[in-house]
Amino acid sequence: MRYTKNDIRNIPLTEFMAALGEKPVKAFGDMKLYYAPQRDDPEPMLVVDTNTNRWYDHSTDQSGDIIDLAAMKMNPNLYMDPRDFILKYMNEYEQGKELLAMARRPHEPITVGLDIKKVKLTDFMKALGQEHPVAADGNLRIYNAPYDANPGPTMVINTETNLWRDTKSGAYGGIYDLAYELTGSCNMSELNLYIAGQMSGMEKSQKVDSPRQEQEPDKPKRKMRL
Repeated sequence: MRYTKNDIRNIPLTEFMAALGEKPVKAFGDMKLYYAPQRDDPEPMLVVDTNTNRWYDHSTDQSGDIIDLAAMKMNPNLYMDPRDFILKYMNEYEQGKELLAMARRPHEPITVGLDIKKVKLTDFMKALGQEHPVAADGNLRIYNAPYDANPGPTMVINTETNLWRDTKSGAYGGIYDLAYELTGSCNMSELNLYIAGQMSGMEKSQKVDSPRQEQEPDKPKRKMRL
């Protein structure tokens, strides 16, 4: 899944802590004890109440929700909005879990005979759920950037070169570069698995959705005249 700003209030703090690389040291019913992610404490001081989805810091006597914790953890020179910080870590965390789940199913072949370097970027975008571009200009196709927390029409695909670029961030490249933007992984095996999985899902969907051709009724046989 991919989180948006509308999902932030519903994200469990325990999941956010896991995305930050923190694991609970102890658990007491609904309470979980952590090392505070924003400091390097010798003792665990942060308590997360899984029932209220709020935290309390025994060291500073502060408390709050996920946004308050993100504001304390993030680097203000890199992030102006703590929600952007949350989305970055949560989406990377979810993508990592998805890739791990896919890697644990090697016995089920995803795609047979797929030459990923020959996959058209426009077909890959269809596999990602964007059947059509939002605009077209000659050999250029404009899409909502699928890797952006707030997708906008900033991704441009050149159908002749099969390359893309983002007019906002300046990112560019081929299908592997796009897969990297979506997954955050630099591992070629993981990228191959991700791309193949997306393309395989599209092919299966097309097979299911394609209407069956109705058989024409048999034409009546001509009667022989005597």
